[in-house]
This record gives sequence, structure tokens and C-alpha cells, in this order.
Amino acid sequence: MSILLRSLSLLAGITLAAPASSSCLSAKETKQGVLLTREVPFYSVFYKPDGPGLTEQRLMERNHSLQPVSAVYLHPLLVEKRVSASGTHELKYANAIALDDLPQKKNWQSETTLFINGQKSVSGATVIRFDGWGEETIASCSYNVWAINSRLELTELPPIIFELYYSPELRLVLRSVRLSPSNQPLSEVRFDRFQIGWGN
Repeated sequence: MSILLRSLSLLAGITLAAPASSSCLSAKETKQGVLLTREVPFYSVFYKPDGPGLTEQRLMERNHSLQPVSAVYLHPLLVEKRVSASGTHELKYANAIALDDLPQKKNWQSETTLFINGQKSVSGATVIRFDGWGEETIASCSYNVWAINSRLELTELPPIIFELYYSPELRLVLRSVRLSPSNQPLSEVRFDRFQIGWGN
């Protein structure tokens, strides 16, 4: 079974089996893994802590079909590898990952190299900037978040820019907005509900 099919079956199982939580998320609960879901258009992602980072299993609706994606993050704000129908994309960073003190340091940056299906592709830079504090709400529960601007610039490619709303307590990104090069919103993921753990 391919990793994409495994992702699909795993996440479908999570969606069917995970118990609903009657209270707000806590840092202790997120250690079991958290399923976050947006109803329309459908987008569901299961995050599981893995040391300082986490793993992701995502299922999203695109072109009237459900498409699975899996990913590994070195830190909840910094993806290392993503596997989808278009192949494996991996980012290698030259600098040490030091993102937990962003409110004090204000930004982090690193030379970055993209590998596609194991082959070196292009290089550039990643810049992650702290823009302030905010609050996000999921299922009537509110969480303090950092407002983050994440920018990946690779040679001869348009920049990939996201506005991220990250809960340092939960170690999860609770909302993300894709921005154009002129900083205009292109798309947004905001979740409607959460569930705890695998449920099986």
C-alpha cells in the first residue's frame, strides 16, 4: 500500500473513530494527537507531536475529490517534508531550528534548499517573523496565539507566504492564510471543530 493510500485510510479511520471532546483543548491532551476539521470545503488534519516537531496526516477536498497529504515538521511552524500525489518535497535548512523564542527575537531565517523526490532542486531562504499576539476560537474555545508571517523564497519561483496563527501552549497552528506576493489573502484554513487522539 502506498503512503498516500495509507494516509487516506488512516485519516478516514481517525475521522470515523475519534471521540469528540466536550471541553477545550489542553497541552496535555494534544500529546495524544489532535484532529482539526473544517466542514466546507472539507479539510481535516491530524497532528501528532514528535519531539520538538510533529507529524501531519491531511485529507482535503480539491477538484471534487479527497486528496491525502502527509508531512513532517521540525517545529510546528517549519515543515521539513511533504508527501502528496505530486511526489515528495523536502526542505533542508542551514541554520539551527530556534523558533520557541520568536516573541523575543522577532524573526528567524535560514538558507533553504528544496529536494524533489530526493533530487536537489533549487535554493533560497526561509524567513519567519513574529507580528504580535492574538486570539483564535475553535468550537467556542479561545486560545492565545502568535501572529506569524512565514515566507519561503526559492530561486526563480514566486514566494510562498503564509500568515499563521500559532498556539505556543498547544504547539499547533490554529489558522493559516495563504498570501500573494503583494500580501493579499488567497485562501484560508480556519477550523470548525477538534477531536482528541486516534480513537482506536
